[in-house]
Amino acid sequence: MIKYLFALLILVQAGTVWAQQPAKVAKKYFADPEIDIQTPWFQKGNKFTTYDEMMTYINKLVAQHPGIATLSYIGKTQKGVEIPAVRIVGKTRNTKLRVLFLGRVHGDEPGSTEAMLYTLDRLLNDPNMTYLLERLEITIIPMVNIDGGSHLERVTANTLDLNRDQSKLATPEAVALRGFYNRYAPQVVIDFHEFQPLRADYTLISSDNITNSFDAMFLYSGNLNVPQELRDLTSRKFVGNARKALDAKQLRHHDYFTTTKKFGEVVFNVGGINPRSTANAFSLGNSVAILMELRGVKIGKTSLKRRIVTAFTLAESYLKTAYENCDEVMRVTEQAARNRQDIVVTSKAKSVDDYVLPFISMNTNEMIDLTVNASLSLESTPTLTRKRPETYYISASHTEIARKLRELGVTVETLGQPETINVEAYTVDSYKAEYTLFEKFYPVKVKTTVDTKQVSFPAGTFVVPMNQRNGNVAASVLEPEAANGFINYRVYETEAGAELPVYRKMNSDK
Repeated sequence: MIKYLFALLILVQAGTVWAQQPAKVAKKYFADPEIDIQTPWFQKGNKFTTYDEMMTYINKLVAQHPGIATLSYIGKTQKGVEIPAVRIVGKTRNTKLRVLFLGRVHGDEPGSTEAMLYTLDRLLNDPNMTYLLERLEITIIPMVNIDGGSHLERVTANTLDLNRDQSKLATPEAVALRGFYNRYAPQVVIDFHEFQPLRADYTLISSDNITNSFDAMFLYSGNLNVPQELRDLTSRKFVGNARKALDAKQLRHHDYFTTTKKFGEVVFNVGGINPRSTANAFSLGNSVAILMELRGVKIGKTSLKRRIVTAFTLAESYLKTAYENCDEVMRVTEQAARNRQDIVVTSKAKSVDDYVLPFISMNTNEMIDLTVNASLSLESTPTLTRKRPETYYISASHTEIARKLRELGVTVETLGQPETINVEAYTVDSYKAEYTLFEKFYPVKVKTTVDTKQVSFPAGTFVVPMNQRNGNVAASVLEPEAANGFINYRVYETEAGAELPVYRKMNSDK
């Protein structure tokens, strides 16, 4: 415990480049390449690029490439700042595959913005990349969380984490981003983030002072409601090709992991399935979606060229894969939108106690392998599955549910006249509010019994047909036991013994 508290003190007080990445570690493992980068951060001191500097840079590039690059805005932040999106499209008129790049969803990850500006520059000014525009249309949103970014803070102005808000949509920025996603309907989405190399939990698994050894970590969907073919396309081709591109430049990579403590033991959570974050939220929306974590938080400008080159290598690889597999991507994403598989309400990750991860010892400046306890989300198995309903019915009095669904891109209709039908009704058997505050509320877990009964629904009742493109999005929030659903996030309240205001109408052929 003393060692753990001492490590926390180091992180809080030093917060610093030295604590996160000593000079000797940077020199040996994360040396900058010899390359000229002209984005704003490289034209001044250690201060990261501001919103105004970014907009000056973007406006200059767009002005230099009329007819190819256009600037628009997807909405405003809580402080009224417009969120820019740059669309790049070639002169050919054929049907294009749409690719969306995101940066700075977390405000304390400025390298992601710089990487998007560099990618924008290369797409517009590097003749070797022009061919991509024959089959691709590319939109880049380089800074989503502008309010947090202005103060180098992770959260938005109302202190919520934007990458924990892709299901409940409690921030204007999340609503704006999801609204743009719904309108633009990209087949490929890559969200660039940065991770902190040193975590206090690492002091509990090694007597050495250790730091993360990777340049990049991939987070792609293991959510079992994402059709298998779409998950395979994402991991096999997009992530697979990106790994090869990083290998070619001797950049180290791994599936994304973070740590938690379970019964006092440190567990490494590898991968993720929660639709509260972009990779899973947009995969459920039928896109090839990846959240790309780059080394960067709390290390200032250290190894910045290497970090930008790493991000661009990934961006270029994803674009090449999209270009070379355009027809397959269009087919698989369209087929995913028509998928009608049963709903996996809850699942369990595979637990292993012999997972090996390489770290860098800051004592010896050597790479060491550690065997850790791990929870592998990409190898999850269902624990609760329900037949897919034909329709969900929602009480007319629960307008907040309907509003949230529409913001998520789900089609919600209303009954024009009363209707009496047999439906499945949920009754809450158990109700438990968590003791740990999450995003300003205490999440709720319930267990329900589902029984068939006849219900009379008045005119105005909300109706969610499940033969729509975003049916899996609807199921992920409407099923009451869902870990990121509307009950869990307290979009509406319930209690033990209550009948829920959400009903399932089953297909009469089933």
